Parts: sequence; C-alpha cells; structure tokens
Amino acid sequence: MRKLHFVLGLILCIILPFSAISQEESVKKEKKKKERKEVNPNFKHKFTTFHLEARADFEYNYNLEKWGSIDPSGTYTGGSVTQHHYGFRGDYFNFLLGGDIGDHISYFFRQRIVPVKGFTELFDNTDFLYIQYKFNDHWSLRMGKEAIYVGGFEYDAPPIDVYYYTNYWGSFPCFLLGVSAAYTDKSGKNKLVLNVANSPYVHYKDNRWNSGLLSYNLYWNGKFGPFSTLYSVNFLEYQRGKFINFIVLGNKLTFDKWSLYLDYINRAAGFKKFFNDFSIVSRLDWHVSPSVNLFAKGGYDQNSAGYYYTIGNDPYVDVDMLMPNNRAYCFYGLGMEYRPRIYPDLRVHAYVANSTMTHPLGYIGDNSWKDMTLTANVGVTWRLDFMKFLPEKLK
Repeated sequence: MRKLHFVLGLILCIILPFSAISQEESVKKEKKKKERKEVNPNFKHKFTTFHLEARADFEYNYNLEKWGSIDPSGTYTGGSVTQHHYGFRGDYFNFLLGGDIGDHISYFFRQRIVPVKGFTELFDNTDFLYIQYKFNDHWSLRMGKEAIYVGGFEYDAPPIDVYYYTNYWGSFPCFLLGVSAAYTDKSGKNKLVLNVANSPYVHYKDNRWNSGLLSYNLYWNGKFGPFSTLYSVNFLEYQRGKFINFIVLGNKLTFDKWSLYLDYINRAAGFKKFFNDFSIVSRLDWHVSPSVNLFAKGGYDQNSAGYYYTIGNDPYVDVDMLMPNNRAYCFYGLGMEYRPRIYPDLRVHAYVANSTMTHPLGYIGDNSWKDMTLTANVGVTWRLDFMKFLPEKLK
C-alpha cells in the first residue's frame, strides 16, 4: 500500500507542473487575442469581388476596300480589293479582386493577364487599381487608376461584354490615374462625381504620363424608375492649356424583359463647328428567358470639324484622337447570348455585324476610300468566381 501511495505521489509531482504550465499558456493566448481585438476592434475585411474571367472567339471578316482619286486634269482613277480573314483568338483574360476594410475603406483591382503592349507607364495593363474612403452615406473620395468619368452606357459596360462598337469606344485609352470625389443624395438615385486625372492624350503620339496633360470631368448618374442617365461634361487637355470638350448624354430604359440605351457624344475644340464631331450609339436587348438574350446594336461616328494642331514638324495632327478628321464610320448588327441555367457563369454569344469607314473626296488630288467589313463571330465567356469556394471566415 505504501508503494502504491509513493507511485501515485510521484506521478502527481510530474504532471502538476506541466498542467500548471499548460494553464498559464492558455491564459497568455487568451490575453493576446484580447489585445489584438483591443488594438483595432473595427478592423473587418470582406471580399466583394474575387474571380477570373476570360473570353475567346472565332471570327470571320469579309473586307472590301474601294478607293479613288481625281488628278488636276479632272481624270478619276480608282480600284478595289477584297480580303478574307478568320481564326480563333483570345480577347480577354482578367483577374478581379475587390473588398471592404471596415465600414469606410474599400478597394478594387482589375488586371488584364493577357497584356496590351505598354509604352506609357507601369500600370498599362491594369484597368483598375484604386482605394476609396467613404466618409458617410453621401460623400466618398477615391484615388488610383480607373476609367475616367465619361458618360454613356456603351462606355460604361465592361470591355469583355462589348462585342462590336463605335470607333470612339475602340480608340479610347480611358483607364488613367487620378482622384475623384463623389456625392450621393438622400434618395440614393443621384450620384455626382468630380474627377481629375491624366488626360487620354498622354497616350497620343509622342506624349508621356509626365507631359503635364490633365482631364477634368463632371459626371452624373441618375435613376428615375425605369429611366437611367449617365451624363458628363469633360475637358481633356491635348496641349498644355488647350482642351477638347465632351458633352455626353447616356439614356437608358429598363423593363422586365427588355432594355434600350441611346448615347450621344459631342466632341468640340471650339464653338464654330460645335456639332461637326460626334458619335451616337444605341442597343436594344430582349431577354427572351433567364438563359437567352437577343440584341441589336448600331452606331455612327463623324468628324468634319477640321481641327488640327502641331506636334514637332507635323502641323496636321488631329485634335480628336478618337475619330480622325474627314471620316465617317457606321455600323450595325444582331446577336444573341446564352447562359445555361445550371451554370450561368458560362456565356455563349454569336453575332453578325457590318461596318463602313468612309473618307469622302475633299478637293482635287485628294484620295477617297471606303472600307467595308462584314463580321461573323461566335465565342465563349467564362467566369470562375472564387467567392463560391471561400470559407465563410475569409469572405
């Protein structure tokens, strides 16, 4: 019996110190957790966007180009050529990440993984990279890179969702570094944004980010029942102290089964020819079912303003970088989109579109040409949403 008591006592002597140490460590851990919470009790992170998206198309183009000229004697000469182009191509491969930090700070990032050749700055292939501070329900401040605040629903759509488009949209280097302040009214239906950023003309000719060219943009997003607006007034510096002005009126009607938008973009470097340089575009969508959408889209660009300026030894540089002088561009087309109900993150599209770029005869000796293209396109867009796979504690 004494031996048994001795053995039990020996075991207790060995276990008790370790037990005490273990209790002491657990107390320390709890204390550290409390300290972390007390350091920043309001720090909460929540992902709002976390996905990859890609689009690949098969496209066929039938191109007919016609040209002609008149020599000083009045003799006309001309000709034409046809070409066929087709093949598979990858249009977009994007990584998107966004989140909220606490109640006031948010961020967003969109990177084109398939790069566009960069020549101006480090972030050429980054569409969005900004941080936003929300002071209250009405005021917010945003800094970083994003699309400058220009109105219009074609401009507002993510590029991966735009199949064929105005020459204005296709020529616009819109993702630029800047700062913006936004105000939202009490109803939440009206948002005003004042944005100051680099001018798109830092990407024009031999200009660079440090050319000292800025843009000043005032933007209004309004919602009134089925009617929405994306309006803006923009001043884009093309030379120091010289601006081209945009007035953009984007209008949209949205109902259960269909929607229609109409954008008008007026561009002017002076008042004498105020309505000579413009774009107009419209799209109609009919949602036949949750899986099927049919659409029609058409537009027209024109620049007959004749505004030029001098860069180096070239005295005839177009002031409007988005539509060259003495040109007209017209396009129209029909298409469809299909999303399987079991996996709506997959989208199949198909469309047929026709476009014509025209350079009319201006004076004797000038050349005229007309470039007509018929396009048939079938493609797939796929989105991998990592939010669906994240554990709740990481969201």
